[in-house]
Amino acid sequence: MLLRQEQRQVIAQRIDPKIIMANTILQLTSMELVQTIENELIENPALEALDEQTCDGSCLDPNSCPYCSVRSLHAPEGDLRNEALDSGDYESEYDSGFSGVLHEGDEDFDPIGNLEAEMTLQEHLRGLLRAAVPAEDYWIGEYIINNLNERGWLDTPVESIACELGVSVEDVTRLLEAIQSLEPPGVGARNLQECLLLQLRFLRDDNPDAPDRRLNLLAEALVSKHYEHVAAARYSKMARAVGITTEEARQVMEYIRTRLNPFPAAQFRPPWAYRPSNSKSVVRPDVIIRRTELGYEVEVLGTEPFTLGINPTYREAYNQIKNGIGNHSEEEKKHFTEYVERAELFIRNLNQRRHTLRMITRCIIDCQAGFLETGSRQFLRPLTRTRVAKMLSIHESTVSRATANKFVQLPNQEVVPFSIFFNSSLSIKDAIEEIIQDEDPSNPYSDQQIADLLKARGIPVARRTIVKYREAQKILSSTRRRR
Repeated sequence: MLLRQEQRQVIAQRIDPKIIMANTILQLTSMELVQTIENELIENPALEALDEQTCDGSCLDPNSCPYCSVRSLHAPEGDLRNEALDSGDYESEYDSGFSGVLHEGDEDFDPIGNLEAEMTLQEHLRGLLRAAVPAEDYWIGEYIINNLNERGWLDTPVESIACELGVSVEDVTRLLEAIQSLEPPGVGARNLQECLLLQLRFLRDDNPDAPDRRLNLLAEALVSKHYEHVAAARYSKMARAVGITTEEARQVMEYIRTRLNPFPAAQFRPPWAYRPSNSKSVVRPDVIIRRTELGYEVEVLGTEPFTLGINPTYREAYNQIKNGIGNHSEEEKKHFTEYVERAELFIRNLNQRRHTLRMITRCIIDCQAGFLETGSRQFLRPLTRTRVAKMLSIHESTVSRATANKFVQLPNQEVVPFSIFFNSSLSIKDAIEEIIQDEDPSNPYSDQQIADLLKARGIPVARRTIVKYREAQKILSSTRRRR
């Protein structure tokens, strides 16, 4: 065997660590953001929490600093709507200090002090993943874990993740398979069929000598190759497909119902929610919408206890190093430069998060004014994250990260998840429910008749779409609705 050294030039696409940091901060909830800021204050000596919430005008951008003495006090807040925001542009100049309002009388109020520590699915999986994959692949797996929904499923296609991270689809698929091998069984599935298959394989491998092993193998064969019969509970067709009796097919379905869980993340706290153990514990909103005489006002939470800035000593030393002044060793130059630039980037990303959330919330206000005025869900209009992204000229993934796992407090004080605003089929579902409520119970409408009635209203919908939306709303078929 001949061993030799050689140099090669390889063109590879790698995601900027600054973008990763900005995206991570953007998707944090208000409570997670508070913890992140506290950790950064401990780890970074160049970052400090200021005692006074005033600015003498020495910030990078006085017009963006809410406590700058030279800022125009009469600048209309509506101008924020016109800010050009690009999800990949995190080098825009913002103020060097992020300030949060500490309201009078709030000094001793701790909104999360009484919350009990409770592990999320993401925290659990991150701990297991570190021991399951090489260190150089961990960041891909962590990104996948952060994209799991409240059920523990992965809604984002692996091709989209590969494109966003600049890696191959094979690498993403390999890391996804590693996550799917972790507990709880079924986590990381991309649909219900895959979720059930992952759990069946886990039960098969976990206890090979189990007395119900035959039922497990039959269930795996049916779910894998004849899932449409399983989903519709067609016992006779299930029996013919694998050569068993109808009674055995019923036993297999009972095995699936009792042994499998379509929501593998149910035992964990979602990263945006808290399951209270007493009536005093409540969900903390990430954004508050208030109704004022001049319209709606948006407040982004998460930084109220903090007014962040750069330590003057570090700032002075950093400026001297940049200007070639002073006598600093190489180690001191590296120390001051690293921590000051890290603090500036952290503050810039906090401002980016605040501006992004405010812009998205204002866009939602414009699109869902009827719902905000009445508080009634029947006034919700069809809206998608893609549409919001196009209206704001930003990337769809930015809207998804900014709103995922977050709550908003409405003017009527109700706290709802951001996801309530995004449903492209909402008006159609409401129309179907309205038609069914007004039908004759002795002669209910068939799915085709409902489709014809909607078409007469100017809403062309296929019959199979009616079936899908009706089942999603847990409305029985016309035969079962008949009285």
